[in-house]
Amino acid sequence: MASSRGIEYGKPHEDEVKPLFDIIGQALHINMPRGWPEQLGPDTFRAVRQNGKVAGGLAIMNMGQWFGGAVVPMAGITAVGVAPEHRGRGTASVLMQKTLEECYEEGIPISSLYPSTMTFYRRAGYERAGSKITYELSTQSIDVRERPLEIVPIDASEHEEIYSTYQMRARATMGNLDRPPLLWQAILGAEGRDIYKYLFTREGRTEGYVVFQQARSASHIRVRDMALLTRDAGIQMLKFFSDHRSTIDGFSWNGPPNDPMAHLHTEQDAKVTSVRDWMVRIVDVEKALEARGYPAGLDAELHFEIEDALLPWNRGRFVLEVSGGRGSVRKGGDGHLRTDIRGLASMYASYLTPAELKVVGSMDAADEHLTTAGLIFSGPRPWMPDQF
Repeated sequence: MASSRGIEYGKPHEDEVKPLFDIIGQALHINMPRGWPEQLGPDTFRAVRQNGKVAGGLAIMNMGQWFGGAVVPMAGITAVGVAPEHRGRGTASVLMQKTLEECYEEGIPISSLYPSTMTFYRRAGYERAGSKITYELSTQSIDVRERPLEIVPIDASEHEEIYSTYQMRARATMGNLDRPPLLWQAILGAEGRDIYKYLFTREGRTEGYVVFQQARSASHIRVRDMALLTRDAGIQMLKFFSDHRSTIDGFSWNGPPNDPMAHLHTEQDAKVTSVRDWMVRIVDVEKALEARGYPAGLDAELHFEIEDALLPWNRGRFVLEVSGGRGSVRKGGDGHLRTDIRGLASMYASYLTPAELKVVGSMDAADEHLTTAGLIFSGPRPWMPDQF
């Protein structure tokens, strides 16, 4: 059990789980779902104690996140809460620092979360790195005649086809999760609701899928998950929902900043109804840079100088050498590109370009090194459809 500033950190004891969840529920102004602690598992929770009494805590979801065509091991931080009487005393800061130190000791190179307040998590070294975007489209506005693919309803015995199709889409993105079973269960599990699952196929080969439910409004379909691998899958998806227009007014889904289905739609009627950014923290600079993928066919070298106020092993100069889509890191070099750990996180995820980071004061380098960094960390704008 770790201790700092008189605050103890570690896994909660059995008799501390209920008090911890009461604190988290009050802090987040939510009721903890029944059975949620058991679903996450007892080993995921961490608590901080002041004078032997639980003062707050969080949960750590170990999973992966796709960057540059590779899965990077990631600690997803969720349900962070501190009791009101312990706020303003550094309790939450100790909680986050000890959690990050534990992640480092476990060899986890990055951490991601959805912030309740960005100011606090920025102090802990997290920075905006991607978005969860919700779109909505009226079924009446869809003008599609084609039916290029077969529509195949499936049940639980055929979920593997959904998993593999999702992974193919995720590999081509920045930021999609390598989903653990718990998140898949939340998408595909019924829990008293009718869940509909369809594959879009051509000669037995899957090109897309959709999982949806009827929303609380009887005239709206809420897509729980979808993936499109081809143009025809996007056209078929539009036609699929258009065929519901006699009973359904519209549907909504989560998609990337440049959503393929919105692009294939003939008009600009797809509305963005919600955008929520998530944040990334580089826990271990060397391991994080070596774990992600890079553009194939690019041979380049970049010299960093990095500041990290919280984690000392991330401070200093590093050299990244990229070849064959992979990267190797060594300490030292000339420090041509200067940034802090937050600026590195945004560039790492391809959320902001090096030139954009220079504009906002998070990066400093000569133009030639900004150009090199831009090539190394190029990619589609990061996003994920999930929330945790």
